[in-house]
Amino acid sequence: MGHRRIRSLRNHWLVVFLVAVVAALLPAGAAQGSGPAYGGPELTVMTRNLYLGTGLTNILLAPTLPDVVTAVTEDWAHVVATDFRTRARALAEEIRRAGPDVIGLQEVSLWRDQDPSDILSPEGTPVGAPTPNATHVVYDFLAILRAQLAARGIPYVPVSTSTNADVESPRANAGGGFTDVRLTDRDVILVRAPLAPRFRSPAHGHYLAQLAVPTAIGPITFTRGWASIDYRPDARRTVRIFDTHLEVEEPPIAAAFQELQAAEFVALVGSSPHPVIALGDFNSAGDGSTTRTYSLLTQVLTDAWVTEHPYEPGLTCCQSELLDNPASAASQRIDLVLTTRPWSADDVQRTGAQRFRTGHAPFWASDHAGVAADLVLSR
Repeated sequence: MGHRRIRSLRNHWLVVFLVAVVAALLPAGAAQGSGPAYGGPELTVMTRNLYLGTGLTNILLAPTLPDVVTAVTEDWAHVVATDFRTRARALAEEIRRAGPDVIGLQEVSLWRDQDPSDILSPEGTPVGAPTPNATHVVYDFLAILRAQLAARGIPYVPVSTSTNADVESPRANAGGGFTDVRLTDRDVILVRAPLAPRFRSPAHGHYLAQLAVPTAIGPITFTRGWASIDYRPDARRTVRIFDTHLEVEEPPIAAAFQELQAAEFVALVGSSPHPVIALGDFNSAGDGSTTRTYSLLTQVLTDAWVTEHPYEPGLTCCQSELLDNPASAASQRIDLVLTTRPWSADDVQRTGAQRFRTGHAPFWASDHAGVAADLVLSR
């Protein structure tokens, strides 16, 4: 008995010694574990700008009403040519491969029209104000994308939506006369359908700072906003998830409004009673080369891409207006996954950074790439 007890104690201390040695050799994070069993539940999030299908820059530069009509006619041709139904199939494949639990979508366009126009007469003279009132749906990006996801057996549901810009202008018809084209812009948070019961308290809003641009048909405000939702992975914790799309960085007046919106967004994050995940197209380069917005955001938020890929540029924007460039034209990183906690991530990756086909344009699923991150929600 004595010899067996001594041998048993020796084996016990040998096991303890080996465990201690292995733990010392492992990286600090690995010794504690980074998965749900150790650090907390995991949540895979993704930010994805769908691209409305055209740049809309022509209308802002049109000095007269006929120039506006020409610009809108050209922009509508771009929307048709960039073919969201085809792009939605590529986007759905991206999402299937990345497997996000939550997706923050931007430029979730709803395109509607009205024929004949009630803004212009058949002769092209103004007969009414450009009030957004067209109801015939031509492209509903949200419905089209959800249908593609459902067809792949991965249904997602919208849990929070911010309806932003809502504008309408006339375009020329090939056979004569005019049709009014209406664009409604949305930011939408999608979640995997089986997880939907864990989300609650949807909220949305618009920024106080909004850029209004004078045009030949009156001032146009491309309203910017945000959406949020609270996620409860378990009874012990809640995480607030934001999705937003800030103003563009050019011209300088737009950059000024973007920075004002960023300050409002930082205040929203600061007022949250829960840790925050922020998803979005922030229109501010991560290398600080464009506006101060990225610096404002990262004073209070951690950039998941930088944490996991500190030496990789991770460029996400932008491809050509017609998505017809054979090689990527991305030169900035403006699509971000940000957090208020320095949560570890099992993986942070770009999606849609490669062209999805080689036959004919559109070659790219969007003018942006997406970013997906597998976050470990440790306390």
